[in-house]
Amino acid sequence: MSLLRYDVTTGDWIIFAPERALRPSRQPPEKRPAATPALCPFCPGQEAMTTKEVFRISQPSGDGWLVRVIANKFPALRIEDDNHRVEEGRLFRRMGGCGAHEVLIESPDHEVYLGHQPTEQIERILSTLHFRFNDLMQDRRIQSIIIFKNHGEGAGTSIRHPHCQIIAMPVVPRLLRLKHRVAVDYFDQTGRCLYCDILDDELAAGDRLLVENEHYAAVLPYASHVPYQIRLFPKQRQASFGRADSRTFRALAEILKTVLLKLHFGLSDPDYNMTLNTVPRGDEDEEYFNWHIDILPRLTNPAGFELGSGMAINIVLPEEACRNLRRVAV
Repeated sequence: MSLLRYDVTTGDWIIFAPERALRPSRQPPEKRPAATPALCPFCPGQEAMTTKEVFRISQPSGDGWLVRVIANKFPALRIEDDNHRVEEGRLFRRMGGCGAHEVLIESPDHEVYLGHQPTEQIERILSTLHFRFNDLMQDRRIQSIIIFKNHGEGAGTSIRHPHCQIIAMPVVPRLLRLKHRVAVDYFDQTGRCLYCDILDDELAAGDRLLVENEHYAAVLPYASHVPYQIRLFPKQRQASFGRADSRTFRALAEILKTVLLKLHFGLSDPDYNMTLNTVPRGDEDEEYFNWHIDILPRLTNPAGFELGSGMAINIVLPEEACRNLRRVAV
């Protein structure tokens, strides 16, 4: 059973999920699921190897599927658990591991990474994430949702078949609360959305703008935390991904495909993490935020200074990184 414990020294909740120790990446190599399609639980024909199916987009013929969503076999949080809070003395507080943990299998093809998928398939994936986000938010216990993708063992993936994950939580993590608080303060001072102003200034400066289209832009942030960090912004402000206009997802798919291909060919298929940043429950219609996607290549490893201070050391200026990626033909 999962549970959350509150860290009074940081103001954050910590998820304890002992069952995740059984994930394939934590098992001896001889016990891990085979990387070949023949025994991959995410490949067509192996559906019985996975947990219950939550959602699918079927082939037009009805024979097979294009996208599947399943419950994570080793969940960090469970929809069946409760969110009851228990005080254990003055400083110790815990709650049940209430939430949801889903896996979106990006396509039937075991070998095709997200950036190499056809644009229409990437659009299906985005639309499915949008649908699952809104469906999970129907549960009033859920306060925030994290959508993320781990690409490569160095980024934390345990099954090679391309997939991404959704974790719905009964709390708002401290880092997200901090980002939202900074954006709220900026809005209170200026009456403007911080992330909209950042995008406007990046578009005006141009030296960190990687690619754009009518609806979205990809930039390398001025204060990038890691080398070659890329942030995708919608040009039309919307605080919540759940309220995003799905009619623009084809444009988002196009720009996401371009960005991932540039990273793939420009940096020799680096491991990376991708996260979708959005507001918590209750702030969906607020004007202080604009949802966005961060892509964080794992080209360096945080060490003692980074872990002890919370500060990042970046070895590549974003202007240089942007120039390098612009030269990559896709």
